Amino acid sequence: MSKMPVLFGLHDHQPLGNFYKVIEKLTNTCYRPFLQAVSKAPWLSISLHVSGILLNWWEDNDVSMIDLIGNMADKGQIELLGGGFYEPVLASIPREDRREQILRLSEYLERRLGQRPKGLWLTERVWEDQIIEDLSDTGIQFVVVDDRHFLVTGFNKEELYGYYLTESGGKTLAIFPIDETLRYLIPFSPMNDLGAYLREVSGKGKMAICVDDGEKFGGWPGTYKWVYRDGWLEDFLYHASRWKEEFVDWTTFSQTMDRIPASGLCYLPNASYEEMEQWALPTDKILKLQELIESLGTEAKKIYRPFLRGGHWKNFLVKYPESNHMHKRSIAISQMSRDKRPFDKQARDYILSSQCNDAYWHGIFGGLYLPHLRNAIWQSILKAEARLRKTQDLMIEESDINKDGLPEVIASSGDACLVFKPHYGGQLVEFSLLDPPNNYGNTLTRRPEAYHEALKKILEQGPSSKDHKKTDEGITSIHNLSRDMDHSMLNELIFDWYRRNSFIDHLFDPSATLLDYKRCDFREWGDFANQPFRYRIDRGTLIQTRDGGLYIPGSPKMPVRLTKSFILRDRGLTINARYTLKNESDAQINCRFGIEWNIFPAFLALGNGKILVGGKKQDSGSPWEHRGDKITIEDGALDVKLHIVLGHSSAIWGFPVMTVAQNERGYETTIQAISIMAHQELNLKAGDEWHQDITWQAVTKSMENTYYIG
Repeated sequence: MSKMPVLFGLHDHQPLGNFYKVIEKLTNTCYRPFLQAVSKAPWLSISLHVSGILLNWWEDNDVSMIDLIGNMADKGQIELLGGGFYEPVLASIPREDRREQILRLSEYLERRLGQRPKGLWLTERVWEDQIIEDLSDTGIQFVVVDDRHFLVTGFNKEELYGYYLTESGGKTLAIFPIDETLRYLIPFSPMNDLGAYLREVSGKGKMAICVDDGEKFGGWPGTYKWVYRDGWLEDFLYHASRWKEEFVDWTTFSQTMDRIPASGLCYLPNASYEEMEQWALPTDKILKLQELIESLGTEAKKIYRPFLRGGHWKNFLVKYPESNHMHKRSIAISQMSRDKRPFDKQARDYILSSQCNDAYWHGIFGGLYLPHLRNAIWQSILKAEARLRKTQDLMIEESDINKDGLPEVIASSGDACLVFKPHYGGQLVEFSLLDPPNNYGNTLTRRPEAYHEALKKILEQGPSSKDHKKTDEGITSIHNLSRDMDHSMLNELIFDWYRRNSFIDHLFDPSATLLDYKRCDFREWGDFANQPFRYRIDRGTLIQTRDGGLYIPGSPKMPVRLTKSFILRDRGLTINARYTLKNESDAQINCRFGIEWNIFPAFLALGNGKILVGGKKQDSGSPWEHRGDKITIEDGALDVKLHIVLGHSSAIWGFPVMTVAQNERGYETTIQAISIMAHQELNLKAGDEWHQDITWQAVTKSMENTYYIG
């Protein structure tokens, strides 16, 4: 009887912008020791995908890793898998970029390691059939996806021990279903469990397929000790050799396709892995779906769970407007680069790197909540934009850049890019410097997440028995780990009712305090913060007006007109904002009026910065209040200062916008922005107006003597 092919592979990737020490540690405790051990077992053939980001890091910092992989590939022990060079979700980028990403990695692997890939690792296993023709046209013959992609289509588990063909536009592609059971056995269970399952599969199928994250072998919590010190890998290689003699052929995808025909035809729906589809849902729907799944009995789960699905990956762009804005800016700059002549190769590289997937979504692994990863994406976008716009003078235009059906106002030049949203409070959602690159609008709104419910329950009531998942043998998968937490996190479970942008206008209760402001519960009386403004552009000035009102509890609406005009100078690096607020009621208005800015200084990602109010340093890690007429935010890493001049003395509140998020090790609090509000008492008689001029100015070291407003 012929031996059963076992297709075993790894996917190694690190996000754009991840810390040097993190990648270095993973290289030495995960990627290197695993490949070194496997290289000493030449009878074991594996498949390997390494993202271009990690390959670039190794080229610059640890070329011995490239040599190790190259030697194994030369000996035929490794089949290299392709993908998008900068690890984008292929279905989320334009097809021209998709093909360029795939070809770039394929050409690198062929040039550097002597092997042009026939197969492709699909980022986050996000499948849409629109990619079939592009994969075929770039020389890709097969992809690997989760077996769940097939199960939700109606296939039975017993049918998935082989590969299938799909087609589009006359192009054919092979699809290999990754066995979920194997993904959870390797490396989390001892050899007797793994061996028993492989023998079970050999009795009913054509092949066993397992490709998963390389970080499972030393990078995930507890796995370094388990895999290396406790001997799992040594034990695996010993038993794998014995199984090879008995019933297993450790082989590659291409070799298998040459010998074994496809099991049939398949057409798969848009899909990712189960957890990703849940994370993409709105928070309340995640909880409902989890409740529904838990309500099923054991047998019912086996039958019905494949059909209880979550959302589409692209729904992250709906769930998190910050992600959508970043995504659409990247796409717009990509289009600009394709239209630009002469062609700028370096700009294209920056654009492709800005498509790295990690910072666009959030789950356990997703990096949207990690400001240094968002910062890396923005730096790539802005570096590309700097090259493409370098000779451009200031230009103001209207465009629905976020594709939500409502126009934004975009001001751009070779030095800066600003985006205003008239239909959402007239807010400034982006204020980007191009050189040095930084988006001061790279903030994140505090939102409820599904895992906050579990966190609150544990912190308030203590962990239940099911929160401690231990087994007598093996270790726990990352999806089932109990998580580190402390009670101080309860104080940071605060959620915002408006998005954390800038030039947000508040009419609010005079008795509100700094703590109320931090809690986003300062008793708003106005209807301006997140409501639509009329707007017009008049000779380079953006004028936004709203006829709104003041709603003091127990009193009828008091009509108020707010006009804010923005004049941009110094090619967009200086904003002169003029506020006019008119009491259009027949009674006197008594409240506080505040203008809020949520700012992402580069030091939140890069370190080396400070906030000065009236020349006095404020603690950026704690709430603070001061009185003054000037705020300066210094970024030492970029040598840039952002000055905010208020025109006259105001009360100023500030606090770090903190989120509570989960990661693979537990829960963590992270600063996503610095929130600042300058405010003062407003006492306006019927028909009276109030005026204030505010100046924002970004000053680089080279500009300081020319533009600094003092």
